[in-house]
Amino acid sequence: MVIFCLPKFNKYCTRTWWNNGNSIVNIRKCFHLAIMNQKHPSSSASKPSKPVSFRRIKMPISSEVVRILDSPLKSASDKKTYRVIRLSNGLTACLISDLTEEINDFQTDSETETEEENTEEEEDEDSDLENLLVSGEEDEDDRNYRSGKKHDKKRGHGEEKMAAAALCVGVGSFSDPKEIQGLAHFVEHMVFMGSKKFPQENDFDAFIKKHGGSDNGSTDCETTTFYFECFEKHLFKALDKFAQFFIAPLMKRESMTREREAVESEFQMALPSDEFRKDQLLASFATVDSPINSFSWGNLITLKANVDEDKLYDALHEFRQRHYSAHRMTVAVQGKISLDVLQDNVISCFSSVPNNELPSFDFKKFRHCFETDKFNKFYFVKPMKDICNLEVTWALPSLLDQYRCKPHHYISWLLGHEGKGSLLSYLRKKVLALSVYAGNGESGCEHNSMFTLFTITVVLTKQGCEKAHQVIEAIFSYISLLKREGPQKWIFKEIQRIESTSFQLSEEESAVDNVEEISECMQFYPPKDYLTGSDLYFEYNPEAIMMILNQMSPNKMNIMLFSHNLPSDKTFDKKEKWFGTEYTDKEISSEMIKKLEDIKPYPEFHLPEKNKFLTENFSLLPKAENHPKYPQKIIQNSVLELWYRRDQKFGLPLAYYYFYLITPLAMDNAQNSCLLDMYVDFLVIELAEECYPATLAELSYSFEPFEKGIIMKVTGYDEKLPVLIDIIGNYIRNLPNTITEEMFVAVKDKEMKKYYNQFIKPSKLAKDLRLSILQNKYFSLLEKHDAVVNITTDMVTDFARKLFKKMYIQCLVQGNVSENVVTDVVMNFIKTVECGPLDSNTELAVRKVEAVEVTQIPLGEHCCRVLSFNKNDANSIITNYYQLGLLTIKNCVTMEFIMHMIEEPLFDILRTKEQLGYNVYCTVRDTCGILGYSITVNAQVNKYSTEHVDQRIEHFIKHVHKLLKTLSNKKMFEIKKDLIKIKNCVDIDLEDEVERNWAEIVTSEYIFDRVQKEINEIQNLKVSEIRKFWDNINQYGNHVNYRKISMQIVGQTNVENSDENTFEEGIVQVDAKNASQKYSLRYLGTLEDCRKEKKNESYFIKNIPSFKKKLHLYPTRSKAKLLNKI
Repeated sequence: MVIFCLPKFNKYCTRTWWNNGNSIVNIRKCFHLAIMNQKHPSSSASKPSKPVSFRRIKMPISSEVVRILDSPLKSASDKKTYRVIRLSNGLTACLISDLTEEINDFQTDSETETEEENTEEEEDEDSDLENLLVSGEEDEDDRNYRSGKKHDKKRGHGEEKMAAAALCVGVGSFSDPKEIQGLAHFVEHMVFMGSKKFPQENDFDAFIKKHGGSDNGSTDCETTTFYFECFEKHLFKALDKFAQFFIAPLMKRESMTREREAVESEFQMALPSDEFRKDQLLASFATVDSPINSFSWGNLITLKANVDEDKLYDALHEFRQRHYSAHRMTVAVQGKISLDVLQDNVISCFSSVPNNELPSFDFKKFRHCFETDKFNKFYFVKPMKDICNLEVTWALPSLLDQYRCKPHHYISWLLGHEGKGSLLSYLRKKVLALSVYAGNGESGCEHNSMFTLFTITVVLTKQGCEKAHQVIEAIFSYISLLKREGPQKWIFKEIQRIESTSFQLSEEESAVDNVEEISECMQFYPPKDYLTGSDLYFEYNPEAIMMILNQMSPNKMNIMLFSHNLPSDKTFDKKEKWFGTEYTDKEISSEMIKKLEDIKPYPEFHLPEKNKFLTENFSLLPKAENHPKYPQKIIQNSVLELWYRRDQKFGLPLAYYYFYLITPLAMDNAQNSCLLDMYVDFLVIELAEECYPATLAELSYSFEPFEKGIIMKVTGYDEKLPVLIDIIGNYIRNLPNTITEEMFVAVKDKEMKKYYNQFIKPSKLAKDLRLSILQNKYFSLLEKHDAVVNITTDMVTDFARKLFKKMYIQCLVQGNVSENVVTDVVMNFIKTVECGPLDSNTELAVRKVEAVEVTQIPLGEHCCRVLSFNKNDANSIITNYYQLGLLTIKNCVTMEFIMHMIEEPLFDILRTKEQLGYNVYCTVRDTCGILGYSITVNAQVNKYSTEHVDQRIEHFIKHVHKLLKTLSNKKMFEIKKDLIKIKNCVDIDLEDEVERNWAEIVTSEYIFDRVQKEINEIQNLKVSEIRKFWDNINQYGNHVNYRKISMQIVGQTNVENSDENTFEEGIVQVDAKNASQKYSLRYLGTLEDCRKEKKNESYFIKNIPSFKKKLHLYPTRSKAKLLNKI
């Protein structure tokens, strides 16, 4: 598995793992973004629109105001136009015009513009109703109306597009003063807290949410990035507000006090992460005076206890004035607007950003900061999760200026290869490892002006953990092969060809992702390389490759072994200062170094063969007449329903083959659910050697255990996909004959650890318990963790043999592929895997594909309060879930309307003002056809109790009740208009369209024009209907359908002083050393708690299975349809 460089340089971004074994790209993005991106907007629907008109600023464009720089090179598939300008104050901007048709300069009638401005001024008086977008956490089982999800199923066929802007400042946490660590991160938080021109603290956030958008920021080591998106019509007013943060931000004392708590909450959420703990530990091995050896997160110790208020306030403003200078800023703006109009408005908005002409700090003098005794050691590190990972790291010279040849990419490509003759192939055959990752993810802590870290990470089996030295020897044996063979130009050319093709045929990105990426690239590359610098291979430089290989020597390495198992003569006797990571170390002996230096290539190792999956034919099918708007069912029989639609919109040689392999075995019991997970593991491992080259050639395959079976997706350039699907089919057929006892032990251990590592996370446990209550057939993580222990090799083999004997397959194919090819490929796959029907009668077979039944929560309120398993995690999760009943399009959009209205005040009140927690969001939930909504807060147990947070959520709902009572027709019209615009946003790429259609198929709903139906229902919404709807579902109205469960996972603190003897018999606090033992929930909430919280005696759920047995079941989707017809 290769780690390639990202064009991102986010502070808490660790690495980009290309998991090509099962072709799932899992980009670990910035932690701050990962939790805040839940505030991104969704985009949807299907109403064509003309380009929005904008007022042209009455300002001459002259050389005194702006200088035109080189335009960036772009791909053949990129229809946007670009212009790079430098303002007189030194700020550089990249203008991106996304016009798809030729239009005149945007002019708006002055009367219309005035009306728009007046409307907004009136609305500003009632800010509580200026709140639009829903946000939230994506559930695998719930179809959430979630903003920010790239493949939003509710995106439509319209022509609306979001506009976006980003600004990157060339300063980050490396510039923190040693006495106030985390200051750069704190400044990033504070800059958005109002400006002199727009002083209201949440003015910008409210404006952006009102107009369908989102905003965010991230701090890296040498850069800080801010960005937003909104409807195009409001781009320039948003841009004006945005620019003021960099012209005259307020950063008031009272805001400082509150936002400091947000930084602390963010750190507390990161505290249990092994990845962040490792980064901080590694940083502590650098020289004490170097910028990397600091605590860049910041918390209440560095921002409160260690500094007085006046000094912090002064430092905050001094830092901004010193570093937030126009000549260190890069801006990217994108919209369906002409370049001239974009230019005029960027000049108008950003020309007043001050320029102090001071140079940035030079960190090159610290380029040897890892040449320390601390770095060159063997570390045993105690992880939070149950993992056994080996990491070997080298600190190389900075490679920022080597972007044209990317020598470390070449080495990553080979060390992370999974094909024949590779390092991973060898380690898997020896059952020493399951995965290998190699390279650099280009986060600032890995890739900066001082150094570049190169890391090889090996996910070890239990046997591999015991024989870690053999794994290290294998690593150096493969490096020895690379040195012996030397750089190979043909390999470089193959990489160059693949990346060039990928770039030239790249699909569209969302506007906000695009501007964020470009604004950051502008800090590092010349204008012509803004779009290509992070992706393309311009020059072959064998000397640079050999330089890195020679640097990767045993005497310069750092070794970390993450495991709870220590050598008998070792204890975890050291602790990292900030995250409290326990570890110990030992010297790397001279004997070991000598052995690794002299090691020869193993006979099993060889360089990869030429890639047979490279696409040769990129031609497009001719456009067909009478092209259907939605997928058409072209086959229906007792085994298969096949849906197909040729792409005639995006014009790329891509195809998407999606299969839902439905089996009755999946829902039989928890053990079968585990067997399904293990089956997927074995399949991925077996496919790796032969199919890994396909993933390098931009084809992908993935397998996901789902409710009723396995979802298989095979995508990429269409020419070689039939070959890949045929190979997968053959491996499926032969899988029962390939399962060995040795690999079985490794896979079983992997699954046991996976379940354990999930249920120790409060957020995962909260979701798991909620679905345990709601879904009639649902096997919790605890049940699966218990069941997997008793599984044997024979059971897995038998399951693999039976899996396809009785099956029903739902399949969707879209893209640049003909109906004849689709039919041949899919039917050949079914023949190859020897698939048998659920029933010989087609109608009966289809009926047996029944949806999961959902329980009806009793009227009133109940609480499931349990103790978190992780005794080292203070984070509590409170999710108040409110069940509404059978989902219809009308009640769904009604709930979406309400969520749009409350999302911004929810965040402003519970997060910003009350500081209940860093992560606060609301979500519409579709759980197997049953509608609900939820409000979630991530709090810390040492700050607020879960019952207090629950009470504040309910107090907020009471506030919403009052807002709806005063909702005017005018205000409702504005919200409806914006909601329709969001749904009417165009699909970004073909995958957006495919995912939306796929959601209709896997749920057996088949309402492919859902978005248009939703728009129609939104247009017909009335204030009286919305009020009545809300009255029925909350305790402050008539509560005729008030059904609530508060899911509360209570965090833990004071680990050293905890008395484990107070726990009930059979209930164990989590300890990864005992991950294989049985764990049980500790239910909290006593009769005394009921009296104290003024609840009835049945309020607390004391046993989920017992509670669930008393509940009624809703009819499934298909039964509900039948009932509606009767």
